[in-house]
Amino acid sequence: MAPHFRDCTIQASPSTIWKTCIAPMKWEEWDPDVQCLEDVSGDCVNGTTLVFVMKEGSSSIAKIPVTLRGVQENQSLQYHGQVWGGSMQFDASIEITPIEDGNTSFVRYTFDMYGVLGSAVNWYNPTPVTEGVEKGLENIKRLSEAAAATTAESH
Repeated sequence: MAPHFRDCTIQASPSTIWKTCIAPMKWEEWDPDVQCLEDVSGDCVNGTTLVFVMKEGSSSIAKIPVTLRGVQENQSLQYHGQVWGGSMQFDASIEITPIEDGNTSFVRYTFDMYGVLGSAVNWYNPTPVTEGVEKGLENIKRLSEAAAATTAESH
């Protein structure tokens, strides 16, 4: 099965989206499946490692080691995780593109599972992955637009 992705337009600048949802390294604020992050080795930069502690009932896996890749401030974030000796792996990315006015952004969130078990999950029950991508992007939109509105009010 192909990667799961969703796009949306967010009424916030790439910088606001980045500062609100990506740079703070608090996935639990926008990812509906993550309870918290543990063992974060550094800031939001290439090579940073961390562990997703999954919410009960969202995954049969309690903790997933993750590595950040393709980090370009205000533009993109990629991350890779794997468990069970690589039999279940995923790659995810968040791409942020400014729209002409500078205060609006186009965002694409992509998530792909693979490996023997990851492919099986993708094939037999893709709904939780698709819903996670949808809800995650909805949360990024909600949080970023609220931050943009607060910033606009203070000026």
